Amino acid sequence: MRHRHLLRDRVQFADTDMAGIVHFSNFFRYMERVEHDFFRSLGLSIWDGHNEVAPEDRVGWPRVHASCDYRAPLHFEEEFVMELLIEEVRARTLRHRVRFWKLDGSLAAEGVIVAACVQRDAATRKMKAVPIPERLRTRLEAAPAGLLGTPATAPADVFHK
Repeated sequence: MRHRHLLRDRVQFADTDMAGIVHFSNFFRYMERVEHDFFRSLGLSIWDGHNEVAPEDRVGWPRVHASCDYRAPLHFEEEFVMELLIEEVRARTLRHRVRFWKLDGSLAAEGVIVAACVQRDAATRKMKAVPIPERLRTRLEAAPAGLLGTPATAPADVFHK
């Protein structure tokens, strides 16, 4: 599916605080990790330098919004599944929803990232928002509305990647 991606991971010691639970800031690193893995699953890289694209056609994806709501802690050595859903593909932005599922099916956290598609302006050398190139847009689609509401427990296929 070009609108959903699953990635299983394990909490590392460096991700935790003194109580042995994932520090809130690391959920943002996890969101980026699943986003990068999603792009790789499409045969792409989040960095266009790896996509065999001419330098003048390269785009980047700086964040214009990031948030996360926490519901249950993840502990050192605990396995969990990240579920990335593309909520929206706009002309110049992508909106991802990322759910963090504990293996018992409960939701540990849910985050949102909005990334703008940008290019460096040749004249000013500054980044400017640009339309998402067709070579990328054709590989991305918004998830069906039925997948976007937060379920009480993990969908059955989350743990069977």
